[in-house]
Amino acid sequence: MREVSLSTMWAKGRFSHMSGFAAKARELGFTHIEANTSISPRMLNELLKTTVPVSSIHSPCPAVLSSRGIPISSLSLSSLDESERIEAVSFTKKTIDLAANVNARAIVLHMGEVPIDLGLQDRLYKLHDGGYAQTKEYSQAKDELVYQRISQAPPYLDAARKSLQELREYSHQKGIMLGVETRFHPNEIPNMDEMAELLSEVSESLVGYWHDVGHAEVQQQLGFSLHEEWLSRFKDRMVGIHLHDIRGTSDHQAPGKGNMNWEMVAKYLPTGIVKVCEIGEWNDEEQMQGVVKFLQKKGIVN
Repeated sequence: MREVSLSTMWAKGRFSHMSGFAAKARELGFTHIEANTSISPRMLNELLKTTVPVSSIHSPCPAVLSSRGIPISSLSLSSLDESERIEAVSFTKKTIDLAANVNARAIVLHMGEVPIDLGLQDRLYKLHDGGYAQTKEYSQAKDELVYQRISQAPPYLDAARKSLQELREYSHQKGIMLGVETRFHPNEIPNMDEMAELLSEVSESLVGYWHDVGHAEVQQQLGFSLHEEWLSRFKDRMVGIHLHDIRGTSDHQAPGKGNMNWEMVAKYLPTGIVKVCEIGEWNDEEQMQGVVKFLQKKGIVN
C-alpha cells in the first residue's frame, strides 16, 4: 500500500484545530502524519483524536519548556553540561513513549552541535547566496569553519554517542526505531564520517539513518559533502526520509517547486521506509496541490 506522510510543520499558524490539518492532509493525498517538534500539547491531543495515523515523530515532541525555561528543542544531546544532556535524553525518551503509544514506526533525532563561531557560518551562507562560492574569501571562511569544528568536536561527539547508546537501550524496550538525521548546518552533529561512526556502534535493528534531502543538498552546495554520497553510504541503514524541495539554500519548499534532483534520490530509496513531506508553513495550499502525484511520477512514492 502507498504510504506518504505530511509533517505538522505545514500546520504552523494555519489551522485553528488540528482536525482541520488532518482533513486537509487526507484531501491532499497523504495517508499519514508526522508530528513535528513544534506542536504544542494541545495540538498533539487534537491530532491524536483524528483518524489519520501517525507514521513518525520528530523528537522532542510535544513542544514544552525545559527546567531551564527554554524550549526542549533547544536542549542538546551532545551538551557537555551533563544536566542538560540528561534532560535532553529524558525528553527524547518521552517522545519514544509517545511513539509507542500511537503505534508510530520511528522517531527522528537531532544529535546536537559543535560550538563554533556562528558569525563565520552566517558569512559562509551570505557569500554562497551572493554568488561568491568560488572566491578566495569563501574558501578561507570555509577552511576556518572546518578547522574550528575539527578542533572542538571530539568531546561533543562523545556526548552524542553516550546519549545515543542510552536511547538505543530505551527504544529497544519500546520497539521504536531511532532515525539519526542528516543535518543542515556544518556545525551540527553528525557530519558524514561521524554518521558512519555512530551507526557502526549501534545495532541496525534499533538505530538507523534518517535522510533529509534538503539538508544533504545544502551540505553539497556549501562544499562539505556530496548529496549522493549520503544516500549511497547509508541506504542500507535508512529508516526514513524527509522530502522537500530547495531553491538556493532555502529548503522545505513543496516538492516540484525547486531544483531537487528527484531521479537521483529515487535510485537509493529502500522499500518500506517512512516517507515524510516536511514542507514549510510558508508554502500556500496552491503549492501543495499535486505534491503526492509529483512524487509518484518521480518514483519517490509508490
